[in-house]
Amino acid sequence: MRSTTHNFFRYIFQSINITSKNIKIKLKWRFASLPIREKLIIIIGIIVISMLSILSFTFFQSGRKALHDRLAQSCDLSLQHVATAIKNDLLLYYKESADPNERSQYLGHIREKVNGVHSDSIDGLSYAMVVDRDGVIIAHSFKAEINEKVSYQDSILFTNLKDKYVREDPGLIEHIHPLYMRRDEEDKGDDVYLGVAALGFSKKIVMEPIKRATETTISATLIVLIISILLIFFVAHRMTRQIEELGKGVHRISEGDLKREIPILSNDELGQLAREFNTMIKHLHEKLYMQKFVSKYTIKMIRDRYSNGLPLEGESRNVTLLFSDIRNFSNLTERLSPKDIVKLVNIYLDVQSQIIEKNHGVVDKFMGDQVMAIFEGENQADNAVKTAVEIQQAIRLLNAKRAEHGVLTLTVGIGINVGPAVLGNMGSKNRMDYTVIGDVVNLSARLCSIAKPGQIIAPIEVARRLKGNYPTTQLDPVWVKGRSKPVATFEVDYDHAIIM
Repeated sequence: MRSTTHNFFRYIFQSINITSKNIKIKLKWRFASLPIREKLIIIIGIIVISMLSILSFTFFQSGRKALHDRLAQSCDLSLQHVATAIKNDLLLYYKESADPNERSQYLGHIREKVNGVHSDSIDGLSYAMVVDRDGVIIAHSFKAEINEKVSYQDSILFTNLKDKYVREDPGLIEHIHPLYMRRDEEDKGDDVYLGVAALGFSKKIVMEPIKRATETTISATLIVLIISILLIFFVAHRMTRQIEELGKGVHRISEGDLKREIPILSNDELGQLAREFNTMIKHLHEKLYMQKFVSKYTIKMIRDRYSNGLPLEGESRNVTLLFSDIRNFSNLTERLSPKDIVKLVNIYLDVQSQIIEKNHGVVDKFMGDQVMAIFEGENQADNAVKTAVEIQQAIRLLNAKRAEHGVLTLTVGIGINVGPAVLGNMGSKNRMDYTVIGDVVNLSARLCSIAKPGQIIAPIEVARRLKGNYPTTQLDPVWVKGRSKPVATFEVDYDHAIIM
């Protein structure tokens, strides 16, 4: 039985311990996930509230004690005054040799002194009285209480008192002062007990200053607390506003927005961080803009080489080259302004570059009105031919729409070739470009130059590598500089081509 009970309580304690730990972990995690502004408000708020509470409690206790001490001091002075004034009369009142008239006279003096104390308008004083050693009230500020006898317990209490005594009832605070006197100066025995003098104070009236002091302290504390909270919120807002702006800036960058700078709201470390961040945004914007003027091959090479720490060496690859050139462009330059020329050429170059990238190709460079694209991978030849077909078809549709509006139209000739090429960084120490060189480049450029408007020309080698079916027409061999034999070529009939 003992073992079962022990295990039960052990299980209960373990469960409580685990629950408390889980609560602590949840609270800690929840606090850690709060925004910095809320953390600052909570932390500073706790510190300020704690300090205000400690100070308010200290002041309240000090004030309460001071009021109590002042009240006790006033009561002591009043009681000492009464005791000093009535001791002789009370001692003479007890003399056996005194006749009734003398006793009545002494008693009158005592009552007069008691009434005089009551008439002094001491704050909160309800009554004053003198009780003789037999427990009889011989003087009281209320005549109805005179000659009444106190309770047996009070009589015993009064008789045994050696020093002042304070007691509290639900609505009353009573200060009691025992009265002792020696019979004469030569008497070295015990003092003679004469009775007690007592002052009764209304607790409600006496505690009123303490109550007002308490209310004042609480009100002042609340006002200071509200002001402190507002100041904490203002300070936390000022401190974290720059951090929030930095966070918003990072979010905008993650979405690709590099046009807006972060507002600088301070001159401290956060403000300096915002300035550096704006400089970084500016540099990023410049780099992204510069990437438009650099081929994707170059960007990819830089990422791969520098991220892996590889040297910038040349390498041989099997690639398919596509060259596209605008026909009769020189004649147009004489009729259009430079601005219109650039605008017109960019329309046709943009159409071609989108189709190239859609078919897994890379625009290596734009050379005036000419496009050089590179295709790699298992289906590079098919992707290149498919791209050429789609370019010619797209330009045909574009020209039809432009013709309807009576604006100039352009046509292109395309040359394609496949074979090994050398890829590497070409140029000087200060200006380089990552591109391809080799016979495959020269031949594809030569085929492009002899292609007629709307024509796609490629060597027979390309046809052998195609996996899809494209209607073709064999052309006359082409003589290329540097070759001893002509190159057999064919034309892709894209009007009947089935895009695979």
